Amino acid sequence: MGRSNSQCPSHWILLCFFISSQFWGFSLPSSIIQQNLEGFKDPEDGFHEIHCSRERSRVAWKIIQEYLMPYVEKERYQLPSTCRVHRDNDIYREQEEHKLRSDINEWRCGFCKKAFYEEKYLDKHFDSRHYNLLNASHGKCLADLCGALHCDLVVDTARLKSKCNPAAAAKNRHLCESLANSCFPVNKGPSANRLHDFFLRQFCDAHTCSGGSKPLSQKPKKRSIVYIIFSIIVLVVLLLYYSFVYLFRRGLKRRSQDLKRIRHNGLKKKPF
Repeated sequence: MGRSNSQCPSHWILLCFFISSQFWGFSLPSSIIQQNLEGFKDPEDGFHEIHCSRERSRVAWKIIQEYLMPYVEKERYQLPSTCRVHRDNDIYREQEEHKLRSDINEWRCGFCKKAFYEEKYLDKHFDSRHYNLLNASHGKCLADLCGALHCDLVVDTARLKSKCNPAAAAKNRHLCESLANSCFPVNKGPSANRLHDFFLRQFCDAHTCSGGSKPLSQKPKKRSIVYIIFSIIVLVVLLLYYSFVYLFRRGLKRRSQDLKRIRHNGLKKKPF
């Protein structure tokens, strides 16, 4: 902070001098101008280039969470750290988990609490202000797995009917099978074996130009709030119905006993 404040006056003097020089017909070396005018850049523009698409990584993470992890959790299986779909192997995971959305048009940084109108501006803020939190090591980009995970299909369902490229299909299938082998080694027990076969069916078998299974064909059904409310209403109605039947039959039984008692007492009376 102190350095930037101390250089600001010199930058303004240089700018004024540059304008004057253009007016009087002489110029400064371009290297000096370029070096000093860098001080006028907004610190928010200091982006660090990362060769990993944040948007496609986000799509890949969504696919993993919706089409894979429910089955992994059902098997109570722990993904090995070498598995590329593991949480720790997502370069953007920590930043994505520090996105706070308090309103439809308000996104907030979980690190410094700065607010933004759109998610894309929060992404730019992460790129410039919290770059040090990225794990930029090799093999940490989930976007690189999009071919195997069918990201394009999720983003644009029309691609399912597009012309198939045999070379691309073979490449994606090889990547997909390597993911299955590294994430679910068949020698790690019954759960890993079942998940290995499931991963092949869910993601890999569709990487072919000869037809076959549909990608992402299995998805756990989520019970909506309407279904839950309807179930509660049915339970309440059934409870009231059986309570009414019980009380009604109990009343009939008591009435029958009373009639029998009255008839029995009438027979016991002696005539005058």
